[in-house]
Amino acid sequence: MALRRELRAIADGLLASSVDSRDVTLDAIGQAIGARAITPVEIDELVGTLEAAGRSITGPQGGAGEDRLKATVAAVRVLRPELGRAPTPAEIAVKAGLSEDEVRHGLTLLKVMQR
Repeated sequence: MALRRELRAIADGLLASSVDSRDVTLDAIGQAIGARAITPVEIDELVGTLEAAGRSITGPQGGAGEDRLKATVAAVRVLRPELGRAPTPAEIAVKAGLSEDEVRHGLTLLKVMQR
């Protein structure tokens, strides 16, 4: 994964701050991103970079939010090329095995991380 320079710096900072714990929270990712413009694909690449470096991504809800986020992103990743367009929450829900409300929660987490 080749992150653009700005996101590489964010990843490096998150990796450095999690050397001991090996955990990076969704809140920490959101705070590090701040007001920067970042796409869902870039969020996926950033999370993938952190995970490839041995970090666990954790959320405040004991992992439920994290699980929804991961399942939502994974489903979008598969469906977008298959459909040739952005999938609907209903299509994502079927692919991810989630309810539409859970998908909306995952999409909301993405939006928060994009701020």
